[in-house]
Parts: sequence; C-alpha cells; structure tokens
Amino acid sequence: MEKGGDRPQDPFAEPSKIIRESDASEIAERAGIPYENGEFRLSLMRWNLHISHPELRFLAPQCLDTFVIKLLALLYMANARAVPLANQWVPYRELKDGLFYNKSFSDTVEDRVCRRFGGDLESIRVACETLGGREVDQGDLGMVIDTFPRLPLLFILWLGDEEFEANARILFDASATNYLNVFELRMLCGEIVNRLIGIANGRLEVPPPD
Repeated sequence: MEKGGDRPQDPFAEPSKIIRESDASEIAERAGIPYENGEFRLSLMRWNLHISHPELRFLAPQCLDTFVIKLLALLYMANARAVPLANQWVPYRELKDGLFYNKSFSDTVEDRVCRRFGGDLESIRVACETLGGREVDQGDLGMVIDTFPRLPLLFILWLGDEEFEANARILFDASATNYLNVFELRMLCGEIVNRLIGIANGRLEVPPPD
C-alpha cells in the first residue's frame, strides 16, 4: 500500500523505473532481445512486442495488447539475468518459492487445462501450434511453447482411463526464475492458457506470425 493512503501500488512503477534508468543495450543483452532505433523488439510466441526506450510506448498485436502482457513484458526486461537455458524441465513446485504457490498454480492453471483438454488432445495440439508450439514425446501429448526468450513452457497431457483420471502438467526450464518470479510465471501461464482455450473454443483469432 502507498504511505498515507489505501490505493494499491502501481505494479508498473518499479519495472518501468528500472528500465528507464538502465542502459538500453544492457537490458537487451540481459533479456536476449534486439534493440534498434530506440525500440526493443521482444518476442512472445510467434509475435513481437515493440517497446520504446525510455518512453515505454507499447505496440502489440491485438491478441496480446493487454494489461497483464504489458506488465509481464516490463517485468521480464527489468529483471532478466542473462542466464542460459538449463535444458532441464522441472515442475512449478521445484522452482524457487514455487512450493508456496503450488496448490494455487495447480488449481487455477493446470486444472483448467485438464478440464478443457483432458479428453480433447487434438484441440490443444492445434491451439498450441497456432501459438507456435511444437510437439515433443511426453505423456499422451507434449507441446512446447516458446513464450518470452529463454522462457519455454512444456505442456504434458495424459488421457484418463478406468484406473486414472486425465491429467495435465506445465513444466518450466530450471532457469525460469532468472527472468520472472513464480508469481509472475503463474500469471504468464494463465495468459497462455486463456489463449489456448480461446482458440479451441473459437473465441480468439490470432494474426499471422511476425
């Protein structure tokens, strides 16, 4: 809370301050993104977000032009640590501080995937491919979606049978918290899942890739 008032703190304030006061080329190197002509080009799935420096004007395809995506983009650029991928998939609970939020992540993100796609693998396969995902050999269906640079997500689904219920899990590269913390990663996954469900239900159309 702000001192002397009851208004919540602006979540954009801190990352915006860090980015504005930092050297643009240094941010670009840490985040693994291009910076040219006063503008960052931050990839998210198949599209680019254009963010000016130091003004932080934000330009994105309509399907990504949201409050949460803009906030996550700024948090990513402000906090990126230039750590390479570990090439090791881990569940949310094994990320730094992930155990504390794990039940919430399972209830609000993974269970939504299972409820919508647990018996409909073809729909999530098509939706993931629409977002640039690629199939891998995991579970009954595994799909990797590259979100921001160095932040891939692995979606694994298992069909149910007489013995076991359908199940869905989202795994992260072990290096993920060098770019977003676990709370922010939960937000990111929620945004991706929203779009997967929107595509599968015919409520979301996306533009051609950049």
